[in-house]
Amino acid sequence: MTLRVVYRSYGGDNRKGRPQGYSKLLCLQSFVRALDGVDADVVFLNDGPVPEELLVLMRRAGRVQQLDGSGMRASYWGALQLATRTPGWHDDDVVWFSEDDYLYRPDALSSLAAAAQAPQTASADYFALYGSTPGRSVLRSDEHELPDPRGWSAGAPLRVGEQEWARLRSTASTFGARVGALRQDLGVFRLCMAGHRTMLRDHDTCLVLQGFSPYTAADLLRPVVQPVLGGGRGLRGAVRHALLLPFLAATALRSHRRPGRRRTFLAAAPNLATHMETGRLAPGTDWARTVEEVRVWAARSAASDLDDDGPRGGAAALGARVGAAR
Repeated sequence: MTLRVVYRSYGGDNRKGRPQGYSKLLCLQSFVRALDGVDADVVFLNDGPVPEELLVLMRRAGRVQQLDGSGMRASYWGALQLATRTPGWHDDDVVWFSEDDYLYRPDALSSLAAAAQAPQTASADYFALYGSTPGRSVLRSDEHELPDPRGWSAGAPLRVGEQEWARLRSTASTFGARVGALRQDLGVFRLCMAGHRTMLRDHDTCLVLQGFSPYTAADLLRPVVQPVLGGGRGLRGAVRHALLLPFLAATALRSHRRPGRRRTFLAAAPNLATHMETGRLAPGTDWARTVEEVRVWAARSAASDLDDDGPRGGAAALGARVGAAR
């Protein structure tokens, strides 16, 4: 088994609220720090121009592949295509897809590699380092967990070394997959993207992969009839839902998978990475401390590289030039 990584990066940023200390440079540094001691094949898939200080670090950590302003959906689909079509990527390999606004604990990728190879988690085809697990929600205080789909059960967590792995309902676009399962499931990802210009419907994708429908019949029909009865999202919302209804219904139907195609999705509990969005930090870790540790690591890497006459190996050297540029 080889651990592959596709790190998707966008030259700009969005308007999400960000916690103190956030930057894409910091997130990338935390990712490179987590590569230390991990045998991984890394590809950086860049959508549009990326600042030079990030490119320096990327080039030293892996290969850089440039996309020409393709947008979020095309970038996501391009990453899936890269993982499933690249010669030499075998079915038993595990690919980790990372967005560029995640902060990693130093043991995140080594724990993922261990879980991917452990016999007790051999039945899992998909992995997450971030996402709500029993008793640990990553939602904001003004949000509520969706009800479990009928028949879904978290079950008992599994332990690999010191890390627990719990069954997960859904996560975002930062996740891991066994390449063979991903090749078989590519149509599910494509279906859940259909009908939208920007949405990926991550939640729907994760549930369908596991053989559970994200929608009941009432979920599908209620938004259409509510304006007639009064209430709901109004006529405009009802029209929009009606246009999406064929795609949502097809998604519900697609969830009826053969037993051999119903995937198990496991997440690290507590999470080993966090989405850097205000109110959505993963519980159980002092992420402010992690931010400071990453900064110290980058500064030490810079100092170590400047004291050396020649190129250095390992994760410390990978952060050196970027640390020196700060």
